[in-house]
Amino acid sequence: MNAETALNCVRSLAPEALAADWDNSSVQIRGERAEVKKLAVTLDPLPEVMAQALAWGADLVVTHHPLYLQPQAPTKDGQHLNVLRQFMSAGAWLYTCHTSLDCRPGGPAFWLGRALKLTDCRTIETVHSFPAREVFFQAPARITEREARPLSETAGVLAVSQSNAGEVRVICEERAWGDIAERLVGIFGKRPEFLVRRLEAPVENIGFGQLGELPKALAYEDFAKLLEKALFSVQKPFVDCGPGKAKGVAWAECGPRPALIRRVGYTTGSGASLIPAAFAAGADVFICGDVKHHPAQEAPGLVLDVGHFILEEEMMRLFAKELSPTLSGVQVKFFEGKSPFSYRVLA
Repeated sequence: MNAETALNCVRSLAPEALAADWDNSSVQIRGERAEVKKLAVTLDPLPEVMAQALAWGADLVVTHHPLYLQPQAPTKDGQHLNVLRQFMSAGAWLYTCHTSLDCRPGGPAFWLGRALKLTDCRTIETVHSFPAREVFFQAPARITEREARPLSETAGVLAVSQSNAGEVRVICEERAWGDIAERLVGIFGKRPEFLVRRLEAPVENIGFGQLGELPKALAYEDFAKLLEKALFSVQKPFVDCGPGKAKGVAWAECGPRPALIRRVGYTTGSGASLIPAAFAAGADVFICGDVKHHPAQEAPGLVLDVGHFILEEEMMRLFAKELSPTLSGVQVKFFEGKSPFSYRVLA
């Protein structure tokens, strides 16, 4: 597959337009290879993991965390320079899906909500708002029921109608309008003259974190068991390194425990900055990673810091699985990362 085509396939599942304005979700290192036959997916652009991917023969490596947020001169020893050297000598591409993946509705960043079977979900912190569009055009012919049904069932279409005079009215999500316009061209054989306007409502809010309802309220211990099953169904909670040695994964808890847990907030990766918003929105518990001392002291409700790594490692594993069928003729492989933390369990 052509390299730019492969990159566009990745972008279709992690649109750069969804990224936060401070982020660098884009090409990190432009490669020399015109074709992509092997694509590697991993969480971090660590030199040792990049070496494994390039030794496998990756033409394109997709990571979640950027190699850099701001451009850096290659003047200091360290991870940035090491990775630059690896890719420059190999001629491969490095691309990052960071907040572009974090914010994609229904994407792998929201895997935990699906694992917990949360319903009535909404965004905790909005990054972008996309108001719906109302589109009018004069159709050259009446839309038949056979044509109208698949159009009305197209992702992003909210309503379709046609007047007796032949004027068609389509209400759709803003981000979906480009695809819908092409479908209309396919129906009529030529591009109608569209009159498009933004509506005040409905609005699709895209951002970090999610708040949703469990199927039923649970006591803390029952919820903890449910969460353990969701977190560790793929990744094992404790890798036994021998008697008295470090173990693999644990979680930290802060804030008061509620009597029952029904409304769950969570985010992949970091998330301490979302704690106030999650509880202001009615969360009974908030799950995230990287909670520091002072936010923990000030937590207004139960916060579970299950670790940055475990949340995003699973996200990228699922992303690799999602990418594979979209890249015809390209071999996709997920490369496991390693948490920088281990925990000593005392006797």
